[in-house]
Amino acid sequence: MATKRPGRAGIFEGTPRTSRRRQGVGASPLAHSGAAYSWDVVSDALTWSPNAAALLGLQARDLPRTGKAFFQLVEPGSGTGRSEAMAARSGSNRSFETRYVLRLGPDQVLVVEDTGRWQPDSQGRPAFVRGLLRADAGFAPQDCLPARIQARSGLLVQIQNSVNEALRVSQTCTLIVGALEGDDADALDVIARKLRPMMRRQDHFGALSPSRFTLTLIGCPAIEAPDAMRRAAGLLTNCSGTLTLAAACAPDHTFKATKLLRLAEQALEAAQAGSEPFVLYDSRPASRSARLEKASFDVVGALNDRSLTLACAPVVDAHSRGPVLKQAMAALAGPDGRMIPLGAIPALDDANLSLLVDGRMLELAAEHLAGHPQERLALPVAPATLKDAEWLPMLAAHLGARPGIESRLVIEVPEAALAKDGTLVGRLHAMKAIGIGLSLSGFGLGHVPLPSLAHMPFDMLKVDGVLIQPLKRSTEDRLFVRALVDRAQNLGIAVAAEWVDDEATARLLSAWGADYLEGTLFGEPEAVLPSQSLRGMLKKARG
Repeated sequence: MATKRPGRAGIFEGTPRTSRRRQGVGASPLAHSGAAYSWDVVSDALTWSPNAAALLGLQARDLPRTGKAFFQLVEPGSGTGRSEAMAARSGSNRSFETRYVLRLGPDQVLVVEDTGRWQPDSQGRPAFVRGLLRADAGFAPQDCLPARIQARSGLLVQIQNSVNEALRVSQTCTLIVGALEGDDADALDVIARKLRPMMRRQDHFGALSPSRFTLTLIGCPAIEAPDAMRRAAGLLTNCSGTLTLAAACAPDHTFKATKLLRLAEQALEAAQAGSEPFVLYDSRPASRSARLEKASFDVVGALNDRSLTLACAPVVDAHSRGPVLKQAMAALAGPDGRMIPLGAIPALDDANLSLLVDGRMLELAAEHLAGHPQERLALPVAPATLKDAEWLPMLAAHLGARPGIESRLVIEVPEAALAKDGTLVGRLHAMKAIGIGLSLSGFGLGHVPLPSLAHMPFDMLKVDGVLIQPLKRSTEDRLFVRALVDRAQNLGIAVAAEWVDDEATARLLSAWGADYLEGTLFGEPEAVLPSQSLRGMLKKARG
């Protein structure tokens, strides 16, 4: 029987540990071929696990930090993108799985599998995504990629050579992308012949598709790019079909061929959607303030009218399947009156609302525990809240007003928060001294070295769901998660797993010695408001 270290029984007193401690060497997250990510759809912020740069073959500073930047790496037409994969799921099934190609360099591509799940906003739209990106080890890109992608690689090498030559002589390289649409549009060889009068010896013409082409002009500065597009349009006046042109310049916009082509293609899409026959890429960043203000307003309104409430999902003993505690999360009444669990609420750090939301959730959790003396709750808290000087006094005040609930409250801390701020460890010990339990979420993603956990006051380690979701189909993931469970047992800390949605996965985790399981297999999140309050909220939501 595995025993917990002295003083760490906490909320788990009376809950037997049925797994045995193994003598294992533990698991290194860097040995895992997948990189976890979190994508805040509202703010577009994208965060990665520490091994992401190694997986993608990039420098850490070059990792895409926004969803927009990441999607610019996706090779056009190489598979179903993440957004499309999420949109294809209906109802309460918010998981997704897809496969596509990332373009990391002119002749460097990576086939990846992208799996995960998304959380909704108050309208039921994707607001926050957590997923796992894996390299497809069984795919030989250079040998098996479609001819279209290989041709694009050759074109990008040509464009990069032109950019390098322009930079060598301190000049600008302008890349024009054109589209000639129509059933009777002229062939690309006809277009190439008509454009030849404006091309110098080092300029070149390339084919993107049967209806799209590129024109690379060395020594054409950005200020002259509109005139160059006008001249190209004049030479193609007699072509059949509808012509649209767009351009991007190096080094004004970028000095990398892959990004230069993407920017030009992005400008082309904007030109086709508007009324301009040609467009130069606009490098000015789009403002996010409107989206953030809207997200902040929604949360502020929910706080003001007290419609932000608590929802709970069951966490069960892995062996007996009996309920152990409830996983708490914020929830709102949707347009149709149904409660929508929100999980991590996007954009709160930007709006400085984390403490207000977590304070409201703490208030509701304390009230619920006071009224249900047999229940235990695990309450997640945002990193910004943990750093706030008001959090500990707020926690102590709520517990002091309701004596006896502290042993049944678990504060859940994200592993990534500890990686960003080592001073939080002192706050963890201060919270533990109050008498509450502590849980670490995101276990296994590598933000904190595993040996460091032995010196932290955690009662439970929760293996991140992005590692649990692919267990049924991946031997490598099974080996990795089993090693994580072994390491937690060696530390004498209880281990839980989230996103357990099927019986096969539950049995695997139970056999490996996991203590607790959470997921749709054991029940969906439900609001914990008194029935009268809930009826009032639903009536208000229906309007």
